[in-house]
Amino acid sequence: MKNQFGGVRLITIIGVILISAVILLVIIFFAGLNDHEEVSKNNILTNTYTSDTPADIKEENTNFELSFLKLEDKQENIIYSPLSIKYALKMLQEGASDNTYTQIEEIVGNSNLPTYSNIENTLSLANGIFIRDTYYQYVKDDYKNVLESKYNAEIRQDEFQSANNVNSWIAEKTFGKIENMLTDELVTNSDLQMLLINALAIDMEWKIQFEDDKTGGRQFYLADGTEMTATTMSRTTSSDDVSYYMGDDITAITIDLKEYEGTQLEFMALMPNTNLEQYVDSLTMDKIEEITQNLNSASNTKAGVNINIPKFEFDYDLNLKDNLRKLGITDAFTPQLANFSNMADLEKTQKNLYTSDALHKANIEFSEEGIKAAAVTVFGMMEATSSIGVKNEIPIEININNPFVFLIRDKNTKEIWLVGTVYEPNSWEDDKQDYSIQW
Repeated sequence: MKNQFGGVRLITIIGVILISAVILLVIIFFAGLNDHEEVSKNNILTNTYTSDTPADIKEENTNFELSFLKLEDKQENIIYSPLSIKYALKMLQEGASDNTYTQIEEIVGNSNLPTYSNIENTLSLANGIFIRDTYYQYVKDDYKNVLESKYNAEIRQDEFQSANNVNSWIAEKTFGKIENMLTDELVTNSDLQMLLINALAIDMEWKIQFEDDKTGGRQFYLADGTEMTATTMSRTTSSDDVSYYMGDDITAITIDLKEYEGTQLEFMALMPNTNLEQYVDSLTMDKIEEITQNLNSASNTKAGVNINIPKFEFDYDLNLKDNLRKLGITDAFTPQLANFSNMADLEKTQKNLYTSDALHKANIEFSEEGIKAAAVTVFGMMEATSSIGVKNEIPIEININNPFVFLIRDKNTKEIWLVGTVYEPNSWEDDKQDYSIQW
């Protein structure tokens, strides 16, 4: 009996060992499979970049705010809103699935966007979705609920007989700064079913304004080496609303706008001592953060800081669709590859939905009183049958007299509202009649 029980125990032990070995092999197999899938996924994401994409854009989405500055640098005045583009992309992503979702995720990440309370005639940030009335029944309730709850989006049904209703909404949300954004031809296209829109605007005064009688004509050196006489605002200050940094390769200045109901934005100018185009190519968010950490408050200077900075006013249409494709968002714009199954019931429509176009327009007015600026991002969703078109004894001189980059950002969170370049500011010859002093 003893030997019999001993044999049973031996068989049991061997069985346990064999079962354990099998389990271990299964775990190793699936772990390897997951690793392979992860590598494949990463390869797919890496390959979405094109040969035209600058190397520093390929690094990480932390430089998203500067990506379009690099892609669009044409040695001309540029302005766009990273915040507006991010809001529109996130709303687009909410309706996407599979690789369409992943490609957008790679660009905008999964962090939550900041929220701002609208302030009458001062700050506006609005999201909206216009849906063709005959298509409204196919748009999923879950998608509409997400847009309303997460993005406070206004959902409108529209017959799309003209662009008037959409353009009126955009004009209202941008304080009238952007009008006639969309054409009738685009909106009345029978394949267009939805428009996803973000619109934002600010009309803010400086914390301490520049005085008109200090504005005059000063030399500004253009990118080609020639000179112009620019309308230049001047101010000497020892106030803490101004900070500056002067390095071997860069002159930087920040100027605070007024605080409105807990929100305060600031203007930042970065003027390199070398070619602006080359500087933009190498600019990263980390470099901006380094400059920010090295800023000195004008309140720490004995005789203050003397600021000379040109006025400028312009608008700009970003080539958003091509830029997003270069950044890796390709499936959304491809009728055969786009997957927006979380947006609409495509089984009922029997037609695929894709992003037919991406539009972005922004403008700015930079003056003695403050900054007025607006931006709009629009994604058109069509069915896949056709396409749309240290203390000092004397004042420190800060002379912004060469092409420069500018940012308008939240003073506290550093969230960037607007980015741009100024290659050619306002001409004094054109502006001097607006000033009472005879020069």
